[in-house]
Amino acid sequence: MASAIIIDIADVLTDEERNDQEAIALVRQIVATAGQRVSEEALRKAETFAINSFAPSPFEAMIFKLVNRDTTMALRCISAFRKNFNPTTNLRKDAGDILQACKQRGWRIATASRLSDEQSGALERARILQMIDVAGPPGAMKIELPDPRVLEFLVGTLGATPGDCIMLGTRLDNNIRPANMIRMTTIHLQQGRHGKHQLPRDLKDVPDYEAPDVQALLHVLPTVV
Repeated sequence: MASAIIIDIADVLTDEERNDQEAIALVRQIVATAGQRVSEEALRKAETFAINSFAPSPFEAMIFKLVNRDTTMALRCISAFRKNFNPTTNLRKDAGDILQACKQRGWRIATASRLSDEQSGALERARILQMIDVAGPPGAMKIELPDPRVLEFLVGTLGATPGDCIMLGTRLDNNIRPANMIRMTTIHLQQGRHGKHQLPRDLKDVPDYEAPDVQALLHVLPTVV
């Protein structure tokens, strides 16, 4: 019986559409400034490549594609992207409903990544921060998903074992696969750029449960065993 859940908040509790659009526009600007012409077609192909290649950092993968794998130019562009991209936290109106559904099952809740100050503030203003028991791994941890050791750490912090812990996320590569590797129960929310477009590479990418949107997820959560 499940006793805890780890949630990757991007595109689950938050709506990342605006951040994604701004990130892609910034990638195009930075690459163009570096001297590489970026057409609409090239941008679309780079975005598709970043998703289909299961790149952990899709916008950085877009940069490598757009500069034709010129490593020196790519590293310079990636540095500029990291310095200038400042995502905002746009909570979904039903974020609280997701957390409440988890609490109704008696599950302890962790986030898959460490909450930024802005994310914590947004959750606190929505009066749902208190439902999160573990706000991601510590800042000193230098690894991140899809490394399964991140999930192993969070499972232990939640006082659970992999067999009684759930992973909920939109990414097959960063969420479902590492959780399956340590035999967690997995839920794939098919929402956002990755959730809608990624397809399994093999059986390790196949989740135990699927939900096409949040309303379907709210019906799935009470059925998870």
